Amino acid sequence: MPEMSGQPTLRKAVVFCVDEAYLPYALFLAQQLHQKEPRRDYDICLVSDRVVQIPDGFDELRLKVFPPLESAAYDALKTTHLARSAYLRMWVPQILGQDYDRLIYLDSDIFADAAGLSDLFEIDMKGKAVAAVRDVQQWYRPRRVVKEFVKAGKGYRPYLNSGFLLIDVARYKESQVLERALAIGAAHPDWVPHHDQSLLNLALDGDWLELSPVWNWQWPWKYPLFTDWVGPRLLHFIGQSKPWSDPQGHCPRRFHLSYAAFLTAYFPVRAQVPVPTISVLESKARLFWLALRFVALRRALLRYLDRFPDPYQPRDAKA
Repeated sequence: MPEMSGQPTLRKAVVFCVDEAYLPYALFLAQQLHQKEPRRDYDICLVSDRVVQIPDGFDELRLKVFPPLESAAYDALKTTHLARSAYLRMWVPQILGQDYDRLIYLDSDIFADAAGLSDLFEIDMKGKAVAAVRDVQQWYRPRRVVKEFVKAGKGYRPYLNSGFLLIDVARYKESQVLERALAIGAAHPDWVPHHDQSLLNLALDGDWLELSPVWNWQWPWKYPLFTDWVGPRLLHFIGQSKPWSDPQGHCPRRFHLSYAAFLTAYFPVRAQVPVPTISVLESKARLFWLALRFVALRRALLRYLDRFPDPYQPRDAKA
């Protein structure tokens, strides 16, 4: 059970930051969460930088759609391989802060295999503004120095993946996380290869609460053989291969089928989710390579997982 924060009733919400391209996948995940937590005690909110149209069929989710963000600082941020809307998550405590004490931000390319967010909201955040999961590049090499900190002239810092963020709204504002991130982005645009993720890590400078990877199981196609044994609650499809766009068959077919059924029902114009013609089963070379990775990385992954025997007991990221 989670260690309670001492607040009798938290005002809490799950937040998606979307553009038109990713709206269907955010709604897919919102529907999953609603179905897996029928007694959920949190709202589901959508934030965008322009007006988005919600199709019919989602009334049961009780979605709250907020007016588009208007910010000159937002418009000035550097963009490369990601949409500008990736930066929106940095603003959600300001946009929603009058209504909520705790927020969970989720990327739209996440698949919910299990519930439990209602209890996760209630953990003791130990005075931290943000709780998150370490980025996959530090799972197997936990002391790896990430490029953003190298550019900033710093050594090792724990580095979070921004696809899942548990935010204490009051602490986030008090710590001026947004303001510090924007100042870094304006002064050093070459320090931000991963947009919001780079800025948040640089602004927090390792001062965040680390959660079990089951809350943001970053599905790198190199390591899928670990996943079913770990039992992640939220699977995050990082990288270019997504279940709705996976010509090389990196994602298991169950994901293709789930998204195809949803898109056919609610977004028929986008319903074409081609099933790849090749997968691990058809490629001996790929299967052999995955098995080698499994054997080579098993001990390192077990050491990492052993740090979190209870998914509701976080750790100081610097510990």
